[in-house]
Amino acid sequence: MTEINPNQPETGALGIWNRHRLAIIVAVIGLVIIGWLYVAKGIAVRQAQNAVTEAQESVAAQRAEWDKQAEARQAAMVKQSLSQFGVPLAWAIRREMMGSNLDQVDQYVTDLVKLDGFEGVTVAKADGSIVVASDRRHLGAAFGSLHAERYLTAEQISAEETAPGQWLLVVPVMGLNARLGTVAVDYQVPQAPAE
Repeated sequence: MTEINPNQPETGALGIWNRHRLAIIVAVIGLVIIGWLYVAKGIAVRQAQNAVTEAQESVAAQRAEWDKQAEARQAAMVKQSLSQFGVPLAWAIRREMMGSNLDQVDQYVTDLVKLDGFEGVTVAKADGSIVVASDRRHLGAAFGSLHAERYLTAEQISAEETAPGQWLLVVPVMGLNARLGTVAVDYQVPQAPAE
């Protein structure tokens, strides 16, 4: 007699499912978790990269703003310093021009251009003719050939940035009753030493 086993194992896909159901479910759940972690990691990495890029752009923009502010502060300080320097310069040149002592004015100009940043100085009489200049080629020339004519009639000391780091200081020299002349100083802001 042959025995009939009522719990005969099933064959095929249904048999594998019934025998290994728990292992298959655990494996599928594990694969889903691993896939989810991989995708989440990729998203997190992209978010971190975007955050770093945004932070770098923000730092670069902030640095550019600080540089712009520092340049503006430096320009304001140079302008103020040159304007304040112009007052005693006008007094000294006024005293010597009133005494017709142009040799002493020439000595002032010669010593001034020896200082760091001072590139050129011209002194013009009220009529616009240059009577003292650090560059001797300009002696006797018209002030207008070097600088704007409007400076000959300016009543206030002015310091203007003509190019980045290049300044023009114009100092009117006033006598008791009339204008004696005009002083123009070309100034180059000295570069900071390299670190």
